[in-house]
Order: sequence, then C-alpha cells, then structure tokens
Amino acid sequence: MSGPPFRPRPGLRPLAWIYGIGARLVMASWDLGLRRPRRLPVPVISVGNLAAGGTGKTPLVLALCGLCRERGVSVGVLARGYGGRGRDGLNDEGRMLARRFPDLPQAQRPDRYEAGLRLLGEKKVDLLVLDDGFQHRRLHRDLDLVCVPASDPFSGGAMLPAGWLREPPEALGRADLCLRVVEAGEPEPEEEDPRLAELGVAQVLVRRAALDIERRPGGERLPLETLRGRRVRALAGIARPERFARALRECGAEILERRWFRDHSKIPRALLEETGRTCAEEGSWLLLTEKDEARLLGADPVPEVERYVFRQELRFPPAARSLLESRLDQLLGRGA
Repeated sequence: MSGPPFRPRPGLRPLAWIYGIGARLVMASWDLGLRRPRRLPVPVISVGNLAAGGTGKTPLVLALCGLCRERGVSVGVLARGYGGRGRDGLNDEGRMLARRFPDLPQAQRPDRYEAGLRLLGEKKVDLLVLDDGFQHRRLHRDLDLVCVPASDPFSGGAMLPAGWLREPPEALGRADLCLRVVEAGEPEPEEEDPRLAELGVAQVLVRRAALDIERRPGGERLPLETLRGRRVRALAGIARPERFARALRECGAEILERRWFRDHSKIPRALLEETGRTCAEEGSWLLLTEKDEARLLGADPVPEVERYVFRQELRFPPAARSLLESRLDQLLGRGA
C-alpha cells in the first residue's frame, strides 16, 4: 500500500450511510445471538478501537504485556497480521512487540481462534491478548479494552469513508473499559466524558508520551533532550502522521521536511537513502517511527542508512493502572 495517508472524504457520505447500515446489521447478528463466538481455553483480553488506526492499540498491547510480565503472568499475542509480513513471519506491529519482548509468543492469522489453538499447542501461556480485536467478534473475549481519542471518543461521529469510524458510536457500549488517550501537545481533558458515561462504559485517561530515541544501525538509546533544537527530516507510513510531527515539535525538534505514506506502507528504499544522504550532508537527523523501523527490519537486506527511531509509550495514572491490575487478577482468579 502506497500513496498519502488516508483522510476522510465528507463528500462520500452516501457511501458512509451504506457502510453504517452494514456495520449495524453485523452488530445485530452478534448482539441477538444469531452468531456465537468461539472460546479459547485461556482468558482473552481484546485491545481495539472504534476508528481507523492511530489510537494507541499497539502501545496498549505493549503496556499489557509489560504489566503481565511484572506480575508473573505468561502472555501471548494474537493478531490478524494486517499489512504484510517480513521474512520473520511478522507484520510491523508484531515485530515491534518482538523487539521489546524477544521471547513473546505470537501468532498472526486471519482466523484468530485457529491462531490461538496453534499458539497454545506450542507454548504454555496464562492469558492471550487479541490485538485489534474489537470488531473481531468471532473470538470470545473476557475483557474488551478500547482506545479512543481523549478529546473526541467518537472521532467526529462519521463512518468510513466520510469519517474515521469503523463502527457506529453506540458500539462502544459493549466495551468493558475505554482508555481515553491524550496525545502529545493536548491539554488534560475532564476525567469523565459525558458521551461515554451515557453509554454506561467505564473510562480512564492515559497519555501517549515520548520514551527515547534509538540510533540505527547500532541500537544506542539516546535521551529525548538530544532532540531539542535538532533539525530533522521525518518519514512515516502510519495512520495519523500529524501526531508524530506534533510529538517531535513537543520535544523541541525543528522539522525541515516531512513525507507521509499510507498506514503499513514501506518507505521506499530510494527515498530513505536519498534522505539519509541529505541529512549527512547538512548535519540533520532522519527520524522514523518505531512502526516504520520495524518494517525496515523485516526487509532483506536491512538498510544501513543512519536513522533515528522515535519511541513512545502509554503512561497510566495510578488509578488507571490499579484498575487494569484488578481486572487482570479477576481474569486469572487471583482476586477475592
């Protein structure tokens, strides 16, 4: 997939109405019990969203895996593997997880139930995380976590392709917990969004924050302060690249150039090499997201261009972390 990032097209609202009718019919078939999900023999936590891309699913999966390991819980990850896989059999999100947790069991198949059975047949895990699973209702989940923008949980309220929504706003009513993600540069919103409260869904605020910079090749980790006053050229193939640019500016970087591609797109090697040469000549940095770096690492051969990877994470206030820990203990029978 190449070309510019997806942007909603308000002029296609008639198509969005048709899409919305179809989405509601699919929802009704599950809600009325006309279709039934299949259950795996271990608890499943689904991580998903309502909108198309860019709302913090992968950082939440990373955070959940870290939380499980801290608490001595063996965890695996199921995913469809959208966007193509490299020589290691993983897509960009899977490779990101593998870089943070090298021994993490993962299975990527369109049929997540079959993927789960295969993983459980090969590895002993206590719990499975279903990545991008909110719309994948064919697999039973014991906990449904949904990431939404903190300032606008309904992402404008319009369905694809006129807006961002994959399902109508009322679908959030089936979530167990909405994580309202505050992006870089956004003010702290109110603790409770009345629209989510009206749907009866629990909600917590979390913040997507810059973590560090990784120099490639080599893997040296640099503090965020090294970006202050630094001239950079940014390349990205993600859903909401403007958030990447905003986060760089929040860290004090001066953006000389930015080139955006569609989500899951590989940055063309010729462009990468050309931008790398330009940066070397002028003393600037070539900046990539962690997802884009993961795609490069799936290439053969891996590019040797000097580049810097901007890493981010989700940060949980004490109340949000405590709530997640409590839900996790309940799933594993550790609570009272």
